[in-house]
Amino acid sequence: DKFTLKAQEIIQSSQELADRLGHQQIEPEHIVRTMLQLRDGIVPPLLGKLGINQGQLEKDMEAALGRLPRISGEGAGQTYLSSRAKAVLDQASKEAEQMKDKFVGLEHILMAIVDEGGDASEILVRNGASRDALLRVLADIRGGHQITDQNPEDKYQALERVSQDLTAM
Repeated sequence: DKFTLKAQEIIQSSQELADRLGHQQIEPEHIVRTMLQLRDGIVPPLLGKLGINQGQLEKDMEAALGRLPRISGEGAGQTYLSSRAKAVLDQASKEAEQMKDKFVGLEHILMAIVDEGGDASEILVRNGASRDALLRVLADIRGGHQITDQNPEDKYQALERVSQDLTAM
């Protein structure tokens, strides 16, 4: 109940991705991969403002997912959060509290993954998504607004999504 609708969607999609790949545990790499696929979430614009090549980031995450152990047969299909993924979600809750947000959003999860130190973290930082860079761009995208409901992504950069900047063009 403390997660935004998009965050809940990402966790569900991460489980589906892990199942599809034959992974027993949902890892932070699954979460990042599904965030990159969610085109209407905050993550793609956030990474775009950082100048990150999202195609390369997706390839790097795919390679990391390919290195995870696979299971088949008895016990397959029983996917659960790994201790790393649970720690990320716990840290994301703390990030939301520190930012005085009422709900945990994708940006909190992304920052928690960057701080986690695993493969997903290394890949994000190597591609330019450091914590400081994310906070800087996030402040620009959110415009000082806090998350007060479960669907905050509809409010971020609303003008940019429904119009074109003629001056920039």
